[in-house]
Amino acid sequence: MRFSIRAFIISLAVTFSSLSMADWSLQQPSSIHFLTSKNTHTTEIHHFKKFNASVNASGIAKLTIDLASVDTRIGIRDERMQEHLFETSRFSQASFEAEIPADVFAKVNAGQQTQFELKGKISLHGEQAQAGCQVIISPNKDKTITVTSITPMLIAAEDFKLVAGINKLKEIAGLKSITYTVPLNFSLSFKAD
Repeated sequence: MRFSIRAFIISLAVTFSSLSMADWSLQQPSSIHFLTSKNTHTTEIHHFKKFNASVNASGIAKLTIDLASVDTRIGIRDERMQEHLFETSRFSQASFEAEIPADVFAKVNAGQQTQFELKGKISLHGEQAQAGCQVIISPNKDKTITVTSITPMLIAAEDFKLVAGINKLKEIAGLKSITYTVPLNFSLSFKAD
């Protein structure tokens, strides 16, 4: 009996170790949405269609967004954002890099839903800035995990030299105002490789 219990504990430890040291790759469904507000009272929801993310065995999470895949549901607006705001001919991608603490993965591997503050570095439009938000990591029955923002990540145009681009969009569209801070939300699913 002792041998059986000991063997069971060892097999659990090996399984836990392999899970916590795995690389995780992005799965669908996953989504990234952001909000823009114009003329004081009009807020719209947009998203990116193409992005990739991964978490390596050391807990380093990386997200890369194809800025040309911005989707506002209005084709001409997408083109204007690509040209005048993101300048995708020069800056085709945005990225975010952060570290997920080992104790968070330990809880997730034990089947616990875990909340923590995700902090990292955004690279956008040739600039870098720190950003963060509260997220929850949920283990799923299909052996995937889902990382979901529960507070928005706030992206300030001033941090990435995007103010001139926003002003250009405002001028082209004949708007009174467009806000300079954008809240971004995401839900990303991962599976161990």
